[in-house]
Amino acid sequence: MTPNPKKILVVDDSKFARTILVNGLKKEGFNVIEAENGQEAVEITKIEKPNLIIMDVVMPVLNGIEATKVLKNLNETNKIPILILTGQNSKEEILEGFNAGADEYLCKPFKFTELIATLKTLLNLYK
Repeated sequence: MTPNPKKILVVDDSKFARTILVNGLKKEGFNVIEAENGQEAVEITKIEKPNLIIMDVVMPVLNGIEATKVLKNLNETNKIPILILTGQNSKEEILEGFNAGADEYLCKPFKFTELIATLKTLLNLYK
C-alpha cells in the first residue's frame, strides 16, 4: 500500500459496477469511497474532498452530467478532476460530458489498465 493513498469517489447507481471498480482500485492502492447517484456524489464530495471522481452518467436523482456541472461550479470542489465512465458513447454525449466540465471521458466496456493509466495521469496533472 502506498503512503497517503489518493482518495477516489466512485459514483454509479449499479452496485455491481461500483463493486468491480472499488475492488480493482483498492488493489491498486487507492482509498475508495462510493456514491449511488449524482446528488449523493455532490454531498459526499463537499465533505470528503476526494482527489478524483469517477462518475457514471445515467443515474437517478441527479445524473452524472448534472452532478459534474454542480461540482465544477462550486469553489470548494471545482478543482477535483472528474472522469466520466459510462456506456453513453455517442459524439454528442461525449461532448456534453466535456462541456459539463469533465476532465476525461471513458466509455464502458473499458480496459482496467486504461482506466488506471487515465487516473494516474489526471492525478499527476491536478496535484
